Amino acid sequence: MVVLGALINGLEASAGGVLGLVLKRRMRQDLGDFLLKAMGLCVVMIAVQGFAGGGSAIDVTLALALGGVLGFWLDIDGRVRRMGDKIQARLDARSSGDGPSPLGDFSQGFVSASLFICTGAMAIVGSLQAGMLGDMATLVTKGLIDLVVCVVMAASMGVGVPFAGVCVFVYEAALSLLASFLAPILSDLVIEEMTAAGSLLLLTVGLHMMGVTDIKVANLLPAAFLPIVLVPMLAALGVAL
Repeated sequence: MVVLGALINGLEASAGGVLGLVLKRRMRQDLGDFLLKAMGLCVVMIAVQGFAGGGSAIDVTLALALGGVLGFWLDIDGRVRRMGDKIQARLDARSSGDGPSPLGDFSQGFVSASLFICTGAMAIVGSLQAGMLGDMATLVTKGLIDLVVCVVMAASMGVGVPFAGVCVFVYEAALSLLASFLAPILSDLVIEEMTAAGSLLLLTVGLHMMGVTDIKVANLLPAAFLPIVLVPMLAALGVAL
């Protein structure tokens, strides 16, 4: 089942949101930050396992260099952040008025949690792995991280957070299905190089979560797709991968 990883991720995120509502008065922010760093170690482990599957240093280096330039030029990270700020500003404007608005409270939690758990590199790389390789490990691990994040968010933002699980399921299921349709027309070598490039992005995500680096990973996302072009191009030039 191609979308099983996405379904598990969505359920984990929703469970975290519900748990956060239950623990709303007992959840400490510093505990959530500590657990998030611990989850970063798990992301690093998944990345290292991805490297074990192989990958060409030449192809991955080119993918990261060209993908980084493209992502920086497109300002993917900035666009995602501005999109989230714009959506939140519109929702805040609609819910403004005298007294607290239940819709405003719901919207803030739902939008904030959905943007956080849907727009990272793990969602894209994990969906590619699930669709092309049938490997759900990254999405399930991401789901555990989302669970922790949603506990903290729900404790502070309220009832909208658990519903973000529906959003992440739809998003990742669509990506997984698209990847499964692409897999038959891609060679094993291309998929291997995409996995290696994606694993390097996951390593960056893990280090960022632990506070080791401060790299805008979203700007590197094109690198996960560039092997589709680079592998046949390097083969045509006679470069062994």
